[in-house]
Amino acid sequence: MQLALNAWRRNRVCYMPCQSDFGLVYTIYLLAVARMFGYPTYLHHHNFGYINDRRRLMDAALVAGGPEVAHIFLCDYMLRRFGETYKSPKRSLVISNAAFVPPQPSQAVPPESGALRIGLLSNLNREKGLYLFFDLLRAAHDQGLNLQGRLAGPVRDPDDRRALEAAQNELGDRLLYAGPLYGQKKTQFYESIDVFVFPTLYRNEAQPTVVYEALAAGNLIVAHERGCIASQVQSDGLVIPGDQPFVLNALSWLRHLKAKGNTDSRISIALRSSETYTRERAKARNALSS
Repeated sequence: MQLALNAWRRNRVCYMPCQSDFGLVYTIYLLAVARMFGYPTYLHHHNFGYINDRRRLMDAALVAGGPEVAHIFLCDYMLRRFGETYKSPKRSLVISNAAFVPPQPSQAVPPESGALRIGLLSNLNREKGLYLFFDLLRAAHDQGLNLQGRLAGPVRDPDDRRALEAAQNELGDRLLYAGPLYGQKKTQFYESIDVFVFPTLYRNEAQPTVVYEALAAGNLIVAHERGCIASQVQSDGLVIPGDQPFVLNALSWLRHLKAKGNTDSRISIALRSSETYTRERAKARNALSS
């Protein structure tokens, strides 16, 4: 309706996020209406589901929008994979989510107990790697590696809540849960850890903002390779392919990090990680304003 009502206006633009699954039906409808009224149209992709597996509805969306639609992708890899799954768009932009993550001062806080502090902030469930996080802490304890795990975020599923409570009882002070955090408390969470561990199994994962938030705070990253995550992390951590064991690889890398760790190296790591985020944010903001 709004597209029709504003069709007569000057400088009109139609911007829409691309839906996934059956939400693509709505995207197809909007693209067709925007094309009918001659809108310059931008379609923003935030989902790898229809890129990993070709969808007929996406084929229909490309036809509905026509070749003049400008497609916005989160990273170069996303653009390339989209072109391999469908065809390379005639018009495309790459604007990462770093553009929308505000800067924050990086304040590396040396650990008091000597433990290497790892953290996960997310919707805490199996898809986002909650159970792999527990397994990593258990394996570290069994092998004598001093890790402390810190969790933040909502736990909505009763089974996940019970798993968290069981893990807290088992691991004691090696696992701390802060609950959902926002604003300054979320920033303080990132500042209180050394490594952000993100063992996501979510098949539609694209470019999680929590990874940029962690980098901005000076954290190293250990994550599963999904979507654009490898291009986010770059050399500031470890990206583990989905077909390799997460816990085994993460544990080996964390052991090496712990062996060489000291306050000076912690500060240099924080500076390097935040510089990666700053560079990516500047690139994204420039693309956004062009």
